[in-house]
Amino acid sequence: MRFSKEFKIGVFAVAVLLLSWWGIKWLGGQNLLHKVNTYYTYYEDVAGLQVSSRVTLRGVNVGNVKAIELGRDSVKVTLSVESKYTALIPENSVAEICSAGLMGGVEISLLQGDATDNALPNSTLQGRIQPDMLGELSSKGTELMEGMTKTVESVNRLLAQSSEQFTSFVANLERVSSSIDSIVATTAGDIKGAMADIEEFTSVLAASADNIERTIENFDALVADVAEKEIVAELNTTLESLSATLNALNEGDGTAAKLLSDKALYESLTAAGENLGLLLEDLKCNPTRYVHFSLFGGNADKR
Repeated sequence: MRFSKEFKIGVFAVAVLLLSWWGIKWLGGQNLLHKVNTYYTYYEDVAGLQVSSRVTLRGVNVGNVKAIELGRDSVKVTLSVESKYTALIPENSVAEICSAGLMGGVEISLLQGDATDNALPNSTLQGRIQPDMLGELSSKGTELMEGMTKTVESVNRLLAQSSEQFTSFVANLERVSSSIDSIVATTAGDIKGAMADIEEFTSVLAASADNIERTIENFDALVADVAEKEIVAELNTTLESLSATLNALNEGDGTAAKLLSDKALYESLTAAGENLGLLLEDLKCNPTRYVHFSLFGGNADKR
């Protein structure tokens, strides 16, 4: 069986309306999935009670306020309570308007009576306002105001301390700024002189740039000439000769090599040198011991 597009749209619209209606009821505190019983109660003043306010039993949410009707001498309030709690509501129970907390408004609390029979659906319950509700709200408001006053005082103290610290910081900043100004004023002449010297040196460098460039070019040419001359070859030859001489000394050829390598010969030469020195010293001190002079001839046997 095929359905037309219009039929499908209509079914969809009805479903949306039903879901919307259920959502509105659920937001108002009425759960359409639960079976409920209706009770009525009357008050001279509902003290700010509203439709969908909670109905509690020993602190447990069991329903909500379904309707509020203003009459000539009283206010009729309709309560919607889940049917599973019917056995917990005796017929002499009291529906008391009480505070739901400092920020939660008011609600109806069901105070259980001692009757043996339960309150029937659509019956009327005795209604009253909690005697000290206004006083409780006033005391809580007073506590709130005291807390707010303490908070404001704490904030004021913090602001005062912060203001003092900020003032001290600004004063220190002013002192630092004046110190910097005095330093700048003292060294301004020196800085200007240094800048003038730098500018003069820069101008001298700029004027001598051509001379410096020519000097560098001449030095490059001199290095190139030296590299091309035979002096490099001569230095190489000299180094080769020196290397050959050192090799000969190391290999032990010739007197010099023997002097370097023969320790006994070195010690003998050292001892001979020392003896020769002693002989010359003695000759200087006692020349007649070695040379004899005679004007008339000497004794041939005297030695």
